[in-house]
Amino acid sequence: MSVVVWSLLKQNVKPIVAYSLGTSLYLLLLAALYPSMMKTGLLEAKLEALPKELLQAFQYDKVTFNNLLDLLAGNYYGLIFQVIATFYMLSLAARLLARPIDNGELILYLAAPITRIQYTAAALIVMLIASTCLILLNGLVLLMADWTMSGISIDGMTLLRLQVNALFLLYAVAGFTLFITTLFDDERRAFSVAAGVLVFSIVLTIGAGLSEKTDWMRYGSIFSLFDTGRLLAGTEHLLLHILLLVLICLMFSSFAFISFRKRNLSI
Repeated sequence: MSVVVWSLLKQNVKPIVAYSLGTSLYLLLLAALYPSMMKTGLLEAKLEALPKELLQAFQYDKVTFNNLLDLLAGNYYGLIFQVIATFYMLSLAARLLARPIDNGELILYLAAPITRIQYTAAALIVMLIASTCLILLNGLVLLMADWTMSGISIDGMTLLRLQVNALFLLYAVAGFTLFITTLFDDERRAFSVAAGVLVFSIVLTIGAGLSEKTDWMRYGSIFSLFDTGRLLAGTEHLLLHILLLVLICLMFSSFAFISFRKRNLSI
């Protein structure tokens, strides 16, 4: 199976590198701009002028940034990261399973002494590796910025909590998107169904921030298990959320194995 994992990794190295480098360069840019933004105070002034409900909806829990992570909470580890997680995992799931089923490429793998279980496991491993690469590179860039740039202060433990929670969120989304791709022969249908569910989860998260009356909506969204505001404040139930994300990943991954093993393939 290691041969299949390596083959799939080589085929998908470009999107993995693109997402990992793209997000890391964005973080590096924010880190480089942070000292000057704090000196001018323009960003804080603009945010303070916006309605509180709008800021909450887009997960700006703070408009005063005491350190770089406060800035990143709203400008990366919030709505932006939810969108990135959605489309990063969707693109990989489509390339690893939906597209090979759709164009008949999967028959080449199954014609070899490779079972459906082995191929599904290889696809899942690649998605987990891709998730880990993105989070590790993001964290490394932020640590390098903290070490080499003046005016930047990053608490190591807070950054670790953010990164670990973000990593397991990606794992959970990976398991879900992989399962959806096993249900359809058409790549576009698989992509649209998975995207619809995840975008709806994002909408629920946004709606939950509009007022206290709609706060219940967050419980219908997987993204409620990655609350950057509470992580920064140290009041997040990190271990509980990680456990729930692991269970979600294992559950949907198991569904993917069962679904792909039993279904008929039109290849």
